[in-house]
Amino acid sequence: MRRRGGAFRRGFVVVAGMAGLAVTVAAIAVALRLGDLTTAANIAQLISLMLAALPIAAGLMGRWRPAAARESTPEQVEQAQRTLRNLVRDQWHEEIQIRELDDARLAVRWRLTELEPAGAERGRLLRSWLGRMRFTGRTDRVDKMARHFRNLTRRRLVILGGPGMGKTTLAVLLLRELLDEARPGAPVPVLLSMAGWDPAAEPVHRWLARRLSEDYPALEAGRFGADAPYALVSQRRILPILDGLDELPAEVRPRVLAALNKAATSEDVILTCRTREYHAAVEMPGGQPLSGAAIIEPRPLTAADAASYIRSGLTPAQARAWPPVLDALAGDPGGPIGGALSTPLTLWLLRKVYIDTRADPAPLLQIDSAEGVTAHLLDNLVHAAFTSPAARHDPDDPHYHQHPFRPRYVWDPGEAVVWLSFLASHMNRMGTRDLQWWRLHRAVSRRWSTLIGSVTVGLTVGLTVGVTSGLTIALTGALPGTFADALAFGVLGGLTGGLVGGLTGGLILELREDSAMAPAYANVRLAGRVRSLLANLSFGLSIGPVVGMVAALPFWLAGGLHGGVWAPLVFGLSVGAAGGVMVGLSRWVTSPVTDAEPQTPDITLRRDLELVYIRALTFGLTLGIAFGVAGAVAEGFTPGPVPAIQAGIAFGIAGGLVFTLTFRLTGASSTYLVTLVLLYAGGRAPLRLMRFLEDAHRAGLLREAGPVFQFRHANLQDRLAETYRPPSRLPHRR
Repeated sequence: MRRRGGAFRRGFVVVAGMAGLAVTVAAIAVALRLGDLTTAANIAQLISLMLAALPIAAGLMGRWRPAAARESTPEQVEQAQRTLRNLVRDQWHEEIQIRELDDARLAVRWRLTELEPAGAERGRLLRSWLGRMRFTGRTDRVDKMARHFRNLTRRRLVILGGPGMGKTTLAVLLLRELLDEARPGAPVPVLLSMAGWDPAAEPVHRWLARRLSEDYPALEAGRFGADAPYALVSQRRILPILDGLDELPAEVRPRVLAALNKAATSEDVILTCRTREYHAAVEMPGGQPLSGAAIIEPRPLTAADAASYIRSGLTPAQARAWPPVLDALAGDPGGPIGGALSTPLTLWLLRKVYIDTRADPAPLLQIDSAEGVTAHLLDNLVHAAFTSPAARHDPDDPHYHQHPFRPRYVWDPGEAVVWLSFLASHMNRMGTRDLQWWRLHRAVSRRWSTLIGSVTVGLTVGLTVGVTSGLTIALTGALPGTFADALAFGVLGGLTGGLVGGLTGGLILELREDSAMAPAYANVRLAGRVRSLLANLSFGLSIGPVVGMVAALPFWLAGGLHGGVWAPLVFGLSVGAAGGVMVGLSRWVTSPVTDAEPQTPDITLRRDLELVYIRALTFGLTLGIAFGVAGAVAEGFTPGPVPAIQAGIAFGIAGGLVFTLTFRLTGASSTYLVTLVLLYAGGRAPLRLMRFLEDAHRAGLLREAGPVFQFRHANLQDRLAETYRPPSRLPHRR
């Protein structure tokens, strides 16, 4: 870090020095060409002061870095572990309800299988086998399975199975059981998706610590010390439940197993994977199973299991339509219907598409393959999920909206299919199972979205700011001239500034390798953060005045340098200091911390938006007042202090808006909003996308995993992506 900071300071001095030299030469050349030696002398004095301040600013930037926080104490780590346990419990309590994972009508039975490393010692093999020989159970009696897990010699478990057999369901139910029946000192079970991880690029302990920080930002709170997530990992205070080894590239899977076997921080671990992919990873060169782990697989569901599940959900009125399906299931268990309804996933699909909607199941009898039945159910799932009326449109049940399994709003089922299919297609192109709203900009053409967003936002805000500024100048008499002159001055300046700001923000967006930042959070608590506040303010004040003086030069060149060198010096120092204070406050306030509630996509979006607009408002007010005061002090700008301050406040508020809606295009929520407008214009997403995704989650189509959404099952995502067709026309808006 020290090396990087030194490079930054050296680069700052070099770039600023070159820029200052270029401005100096150009300005003096212009002044001499005009024959004004006094102006040339003033320019030389002003720029010499600014160039002299550059090394001072660079030194201060290095000197006033936030002091390195101390390592977390044992008491802080203990407190962080308790907080994490509560966050995980709150997060999964509602999620288990929404996913209906407690459905006892379909209890999947699990059995122990055996897969040991070649050449294992007989004694260790025997002890390992005796320690887990009783590891069997059912999902409706997961408490017994949790006891078996706790009694393992090494608490390592691999959950295998085919697609849709309930691997993740069992992992989540085990998580809840281990949380609710926690023993003193027991690690906190944390479910993490492995999508996107490669141990060759990021070791186990670093990946786990980073994921804890991202999914549970409360662990970054100051009261837990500097490194609570890392301490929880290194001290084995978490039980990683790693979901979806099969979702990683084939060449990465053996590396994950090898890394878990070597890492001392992952002694206790639960891993889920499809059976075929796990065996393939073990058999690859250098492959190895998860050492010392109990390996379990589900027993196949029988036709009797499926029939019993179907009958348990039928009403008396429905029972008359289902005998042909039940007869086909019993008479030909290996046929199209029997073959399809052999997994918990397809039985859940059947219930959502036909049983819950009271639809006639006759179309199932016309399909001639098990794959066709499954595809038919997947194709009709989204439409069925959004067929039921929403809460506010059901006058017969005032408490309808309180049901966690029903959408709150009305959505056209056809449009819902298009929107979710587009998102699934986008996610497949990106090679991910996580729908991250702050990376949705990758779904549109980057250059077009950047250009359109920059120009549209820049001109819109610039026009608004220009009219406001022009009226303020005219009414306060801040500048001499007629009303029309003031209005023209404001509009021209606003449009120019807005367009320049928008294009500048767009250029930054285009040049960044990963243009959208992670969601940010506002943390304005002062307790325990005074040193950090002072350090960040000092950082801002070390660069603000220099930038202010550089920015003041063009104004005084255009205005003829009234008042000599001291007028731009005072003006630049005043405005620059105010700007530096705001930079420092912005750095201090912006940190991904919260201890309010578990993170969800909606919460992360709202908090990022709140931070953007709060920061813009304070930026505008503070800088505006400083601008007005500096203008009143500097000779030749305004007729008096009161008009100067009035004009400064107006310009400051306008500047805050410009800052928010142009330069903040590089922020997570601002990028998301611009992207959403473009997607809405193309019929690929609703304007209230987050509201729609929340309802899709309540309907069981999506699941929440911290700040991201995921499709209920990979098969659903893949089928929607496969059948996606771009809308040929803009759908009807509602």
